[in-house]
Amino acid sequence: MRSVFSSQAGLTAQVLLIFFALDIGILLLGFPRVYRFVQSRRRVSDGVGSPVRRRVVVRTVEAVRTATRYYYRRRRDCLPRALTACLLLWRGGVPATLHIGVKRYPFGAHAWVECEGQTVIGNTRDDWRHEPYVPIIST
Repeated sequence: MRSVFSSQAGLTAQVLLIFFALDIGILLLGFPRVYRFVQSRRRVSDGVGSPVRRRVVVRTVEAVRTATRYYYRRRRDCLPRALTACLLLWRGGVPATLHIGVKRYPFGAHAWVECEGQTVIGNTRDDWRHEPYVPIIST
């Protein structure tokens, strides 16, 4: 019997649950503890082949985007989206990197996820008049 989370709708439901757990965790425990918890879930890639990795990345990104439409407001969701995507990608054996960065003008902070040098969650492109985000934390 297949797990409910093996379908795309099931994966989206799992993302929604993780969003909720992150919100509660950050509220009750604070961001540093939640961040350490997420870091502790990172595991070394198990050698999954590139086509399988791409499939995991595509499914995860789609589930995070779909769940975001139902749970978060725009422009205030980059951190939980990035944390959730990293958790799911790491679990799927995909070597993903979580970045948290800042920029000076106009001041801002942003979180994004990269896989094999490509940004998959959290677009970092900005207007040419503004500085790029500089990663201050990369996991």
